[in-house]
Amino acid sequence: MQGVRFAQAGRKEHVVYITIGKIISNPPVLYYCIRGGTTSMKYVVNAFVGTLRSIVRLLGLSAMAAFIVAGAVALRHMLETPQPLESLLPGEAHLYRWQHGHIFYKLAGKPDAPPLLLLHTPELAASAYEMRGIMTLLAADFRVYAPDLLGFGLSDRPDIDYSADVYTQLCRDFLSQVVRQPATIVASRLSCNYAVAVAATSPGLCERLALISPVALFGDQPEETRLARVLTAGLLEAGPVKSLLYPSLVEIPRVMARLGIGLEKPQMTSATASSNDAPFDYIYATTHQFGAEHASMALLAGKLVRDVSREIEKVQQPTLIIWGAGDLERTRHIADQHSTFWGAQQTQMSLLQGAGRAVHEDLPEIVVKTLLQWSEGGISQVLQAASVSESADASGVNGATHRAKEPPASIETAHSAPHIEAYCMKCKKKTVMLNAHEITMKNGRTAVQGVCAECGASLMRMGRLVPGYPQTPV
Repeated sequence: MQGVRFAQAGRKEHVVYITIGKIISNPPVLYYCIRGGTTSMKYVVNAFVGTLRSIVRLLGLSAMAAFIVAGAVALRHMLETPQPLESLLPGEAHLYRWQHGHIFYKLAGKPDAPPLLLLHTPELAASAYEMRGIMTLLAADFRVYAPDLLGFGLSDRPDIDYSADVYTQLCRDFLSQVVRQPATIVASRLSCNYAVAVAATSPGLCERLALISPVALFGDQPEETRLARVLTAGLLEAGPVKSLLYPSLVEIPRVMARLGIGLEKPQMTSATASSNDAPFDYIYATTHQFGAEHASMALLAGKLVRDVSREIEKVQQPTLIIWGAGDLERTRHIADQHSTFWGAQQTQMSLLQGAGRAVHEDLPEIVVKTLLQWSEGGISQVLQAASVSESADASGVNGATHRAKEPPASIETAHSAPHIEAYCMKCKKKTVMLNAHEITMKNGRTAVQGVCAECGASLMRMGRLVPGYPQTPV
């Protein structure tokens, strides 16, 4: 509050205490202040200056408080690091001595089975544990390799310049020096970029390519986003910022636990970790390791994203893309941007209902069923919708009715062939209907029901199916 004096003609001088906000928002008051002369203007200026000083003082106190809290969190994180960490994946434990450190991996399956490499996505608290749901099932038919990427899990976490090129080279070296024969690569999310780069540049190492939720596959970023990442990369990887920011990020589960939202303080031991507690325990333990912040902060700085928009057009291996219907909603433009790849005869897609980005964690049995059918040449459609409910089993992957001997179709031929179209409320346009079948409504009328080929939402339109054309309505 500042005292602002102004005089009115024929009256005594009064002192009116008003705030800066009232001066600005009240034109008559501001007018009288200005008419009051130099003295009045002086008080107005002093009021502004005083308010600005108060704001700066409050900001300084807030910054100091935030710094103290972050320092306390970092100190507690340091005192609780390292935590005992043990792999919960099945199979034999092995170490691969790479140029930047030791790479831990699990190996499962018969020695004479075809090799398959599982690549988890690099993210905060990431590790090959992400593949726990599908590894055991795949080991029945494949020789499965599941490494922890450098900087994650039980692999070394050196303080190096982490980048997408580092992980691409790691995948290439692991295949050539450990697997030592062409393998099927099953990659998740950001690791799909590394898998595509390896398949395009070293085709002799990759026999087949399966991409799970490849949301970062195309690096079509605006120039403003790229510039912002370049400017923030150095700041995020600076020593003091890294030491304070990373502990704050990984301590969020503890804060949630104290608020009654998450778990209580976990104790990671293989003997006491139940199946329900294990994910939380493992996340807590893997984030409390020496050097865990290096790769995670490089990820936040955008250094682990690789633009493979050119390399992907060179991929010749049979490729399967598995999407969760909930995740495909925000990435429908991908097919239009890279129609050459998506429409290629060797590329097939499977759209699974009831799953989001982590489709292999949400529906592991169905994902494995899809992979096995694809490896045997059994998937014959570009998009395949699996209707999933609580009572569904692994056979739900065949929820879409397809002709058994229909040849693989590209996106172009799929749209030019006879098909059903219906208006999708979610997409707000007409889309192709998959898994079309006739139903009888309560009023006795016949309708055609199915799912949207783009977002997986339920579709329905009045009419019947034309005899001989099971996907074409009258």
